[in-house]
Amino acid sequence: MFDSILKMNEAALQILLVTDASGKLIGIITDGDIRRAMLKGVNFYIPVSEVMNTAPLSLPTGSSVVQAKTIMRQHSIRHVPLIDKCGRVQDLIIWTDCFENVPKEQKEKIIIMAGGKGTRLDPFTKILPKPMIPLGDKPIVEIIMDKFHQQGFRNFVLSLGYKAEIVKMYFAESDRRPYSVDYICEDHPLGTAGPLSLHRNHINDTFVVTNCDVILELNYLDLIRYHREKRNMLTIVGSVKEFTIPYGVLKTEGQKLLNIDEKPNLHFLVNTGLYVLEPAVLDLIGDDEKIDMTELFRRIELDKGKIGVYPHHGKWFDIGQWEEYRETLRFFEGNVMEWSI
Repeated sequence: MFDSILKMNEAALQILLVTDASGKLIGIITDGDIRRAMLKGVNFYIPVSEVMNTAPLSLPTGSSVVQAKTIMRQHSIRHVPLIDKCGRVQDLIIWTDCFENVPKEQKEKIIIMAGGKGTRLDPFTKILPKPMIPLGDKPIVEIIMDKFHQQGFRNFVLSLGYKAEIVKMYFAESDRRPYSVDYICEDHPLGTAGPLSLHRNHINDTFVVTNCDVILELNYLDLIRYHREKRNMLTIVGSVKEFTIPYGVLKTEGQKLLNIDEKPNLHFLVNTGLYVLEPAVLDLIGDDEKIDMTELFRRIELDKGKIGVYPHHGKWFDIGQWEEYRETLRFFEGNVMEWSI
C-alpha cells in the first residue's frame, strides 16, 4: 500500500488503476480508499489487493464524454476507466474532463497563525517574521493563501504578533489580490491556540486554522465535507511521515537475540498544523489566555466534543526548521507550484 501512496502522489489524479501483467483491469485504488485504510490503522506494507475496489465501474473504449458524465453523476464517482473487449485499460476519463472546473466561492474563513517568533529559523527570523520567509518570489504566507484561493476561499485572517508591522506593510503595498486579508494581533504571546480567542466575535461558522509554515497538496473542500459528515468539533489533518532508524534494531527475548531489523523504515500519522473547527471551540479558550493546541484538544474531549483525524498522504512541506526549508526550496526550484488537486 505504501508503494501505491507514492505512485498516487506522483500521478496527482487521486486514483490508481491496478492491472495484471497483460494490462487487464483488476481493481482501482482511490484517495478515499487510502484514507479509510489509514484510519483503520492498517499496515502500510499490506498488498494493494486488500485496499482496492475489485469491481470498479468502467466503460468500453470509444464511450463518449456524455456517457462518462452520466455514470459519474449516477454513482457519485470522479473517474471512469475505458477498457477494450479483453478488459485491458485503454484510457481514463476524470471529472475535470467532463465538467468545468471553476471553483465555487467558499464562505469559510481561513485563519493563519502567523504570530510566532520562528526561533528554529534563527538568525533568518531575527530580521523577517516567519510568515514572510520567501519561497521563490513570494513569502510563504502568500503561497498558502494562493493555494486556498485556487479552491474558492477568499476570506483570510492573519493572526499576528512578532514583527506584525512587516507583514501588514507587505500586504498594504500590494493589495490587488482577488481575496481579502484582515489582521488580528496579540499583545503578548498566547501559545499555539490562545490567539483563537481574539477571533471569538468574528467567527460564526465552520472555519479553518493553519500554521503559517506549512503547505499541503490537499483538497480543502473534501476536508471540510469530511469534517461536517463526521460531525466533528475539531478535525486534525494528519500526514504520513516516514522515519528511517539509522541502526540495526535488535529484537530480543530476555538475553536471546531473535532478529536484527537493519535500518527499518517506520511510518506514523503526524499532526500537520492544519485544522477545521466549529465556533463552539472558541468558548473553551479564556480571554487573553495562553494555551497550546494540545491543551485545547483535552478541553474539547472533556466538553464531550468530537475530535477527528483526516489522513493526508500527498505532498506536505513544513518550513519550520532549516533542513525542511532547504528541501522545500529545492522542490520549488525544480517544479511548478500549481499542483493538481
